[in-house]
Amino acid sequence: MKSLSYKAQLLLNFSLIFVCFALILLGFQYYREVESRKALLETRLESYADIIERQTQQDSAFALTPLRTVLPQDLRITIISKEGQVNYESGNEDLPNISNHKERPEVKAALEKGFGIDIRESETLQKPYFYYAKVYPNYVIRVALPYNAEIKNFMHVSNIFLWFTLLIFPIVIVALIYISGRFGRAVAGLQYFIDSAERGLMNYDNISFPNNELGDIASKVLKMYQELEIKTQQVGLERERLMKHFHHFEEGIAIFSAQRQKVYSNPRFLQYLNTILDITTSSVNAIWSEREFKPIQEFLDQQQNQNIWNAETSVYRDTLSVGGAHYAVQVVVYSDRSFEISLSDVTKAEKNRLLKQQMSHNISHELRTPVSSIRGFLETLITCENLSAERRKDFLQRALLQVERLSDLIRDVALISKIEEAAATLPRENVDLRLLVGETIEELQSDLDKQEMSVLVDFPEEMTICGNYSLLHSIFRNLLENSVRYAGQGTRVEISCYKKNAEFLFFRYFNNGEQIPEEHLPRLFERFYRITEGRTRDCGGTGLGLSIVKNAVSFHSGDIIVKNLLDQGVEFLFTLKRGK
Repeated sequence: MKSLSYKAQLLLNFSLIFVCFALILLGFQYYREVESRKALLETRLESYADIIERQTQQDSAFALTPLRTVLPQDLRITIISKEGQVNYESGNEDLPNISNHKERPEVKAALEKGFGIDIRESETLQKPYFYYAKVYPNYVIRVALPYNAEIKNFMHVSNIFLWFTLLIFPIVIVALIYISGRFGRAVAGLQYFIDSAERGLMNYDNISFPNNELGDIASKVLKMYQELEIKTQQVGLERERLMKHFHHFEEGIAIFSAQRQKVYSNPRFLQYLNTILDITTSSVNAIWSEREFKPIQEFLDQQQNQNIWNAETSVYRDTLSVGGAHYAVQVVVYSDRSFEISLSDVTKAEKNRLLKQQMSHNISHELRTPVSSIRGFLETLITCENLSAERRKDFLQRALLQVERLSDLIRDVALISKIEEAAATLPRENVDLRLLVGETIEELQSDLDKQEMSVLVDFPEEMTICGNYSLLHSIFRNLLENSVRYAGQGTRVEISCYKKNAEFLFFRYFNNGEQIPEEHLPRLFERFYRITEGRTRDCGGTGLGLSIVKNAVSFHSGDIIVKNLLDQGVEFLFTLKRGK
C-alpha cells in the first residue's frame, strides 16, 4: 500500500489537531456556560434562603406565610436543625414522620462548607428538584425548585459557539493546505539531496532549498554532510578531546609509540613517577632507565617478539610499593604496538586490605582458644561417663563462658564492620544521654556490685544528641566494662559533661584504678591490642572494646584521647557532635 505524501500527512495531522482543539474548546465553553447558569440559579436560591432566614429571626414561630406572596409558588422551603431534624417544611404538616435529613447530599455539604446543592428526585414528592441548602447559626435552610422544563431551558447552553467553529473550519483547512504545501516543497528538496548522496552524485552547487524553516534545516544537514567528508579534521578534533580528558584524569596516564617514545602524558603521571623514582625529573622517558619499571620493559619486549597481536595477552598489571605508598600499574598494548601506561594511587585501598587481612588473622587467633576449650569440655563430658554431677556442671559452666565470649566477639566484630563499611546506613535519632547512661549503669550494676565499684554521673539537665543509639550505648558500656575488668576492687568511676556548646558536647570519663603503662597508651585503641598477652582473655574481654569506642566517637564527628593522671587513675576525654 502506497504511503501518503508528506504534504498529505501534514494536512491530515494539522486537521486532526485543529479538530481536537476545537472539541476541547467546545467542551470547555459548554462547561463554563453550564457552571455560569448553575451559579445564577444558586445565587437566586441563596437570596430566597437569606430572605427566609431574616423572616425567621423576626418570628421564632417560623411564620413564613407572608413570604409566599413574594417567593415563587412552587418553591419548597425546609428548615432543618443541625442534627438533621426537620423543623418546618412547606406543604407538609406531618413533621414527626419526616426522616432525618442530615445525610441528604445538599444538607451534608452545607454543614461541612457552608452551603450545598444537588439535583435529584424528591423522596417525598417523587419529582426531580434543584436543591440549595445554606447553614446559619441555629439551623440549615433548604430551598428547592422543581427541575422542570423551565429550569432545564434556563440551563440549556447556546449553540452559537458551535456554529462559529463550524463556520471557521473551512477557512482553517484552506490555510493548512497552503502551509503544508510550503513544507512539502522543502521536504521534496531534502529527499532529492538524500537520493543523490546515496548514488554518489552530489553536486553541492546545484542543490538549493526553499527559504523557510525546513529549508534552513536542510541546508544545515548539507553542511554537516560536507564536514563528515573531512575525516582528517574530525580525527584531530577527537584526539584533542581525548587529550583534554586525559589531562584532567584522576589517574596518571602516558601514551608511547612503538619505539617507546612519549606521545602524551598527563601531569598526574609525572607526579606519580617522581614519587615512585624518588627523583625530580621532567622527562617521562626516564622510566626506561629505572629498575622499578624493568618488569614493564620485559613485558614490552615480549610483545614485540610476538608475530601476531593478541588482545587477551596485551595487558600487564602489577603493584609498586614505595615508602609506604602503593601504585597500581597497567600497561595496554595496541595493535600497532604503541601502548599506554597508567598509574593509580591505591595506597588507601591497599592499607584497608592489609588491615582486613590482619583483622581476619586476629579473629581466627581469638576464636581458636574458646573453640578449643569448648571442644575439650564437650569431649570430656562425652567420653568420661563417670564424672560427678558437680563436675559435669562445672564443665558446662566453663563451656558456657566460652560461648558467651564467642558471642561477644562476633557482636563486636560485626559492629566495627558496620561502622566502617556501612556507616551511612546507620539510623540517627534524638537520644537523651542522661537516660542512656542511666540504663547502661543498670545493665552492669551486678558486675559493679561484685567489684564494689561506685559510679558518679554529673550531667546537665539538657543532654540530647542526634546520633545512633546503639553506638552511643556502646561508648559508655565498653568504657564501664573496661573499668570493671581492669580498674580494681573498690574503685570509683566518674562520668561528666564538663562543657557544651551549640555544636559539641565535651565528656570526661575517669576511674581511680590501676594506671596503664605510658608506652601502651598510643596503641590502646587498636583492634586486639593487649597490654600483656592473655590480659583480655583472662578478664573475659574481646580486645575490641576500646576500638569500638573510638569508631563510635568518630562516627559522631568527635575525638577521644586517653591519659594517666598524675596521682592515680585513667582518664578518657572525648567529644560528640550534637547534630540536628
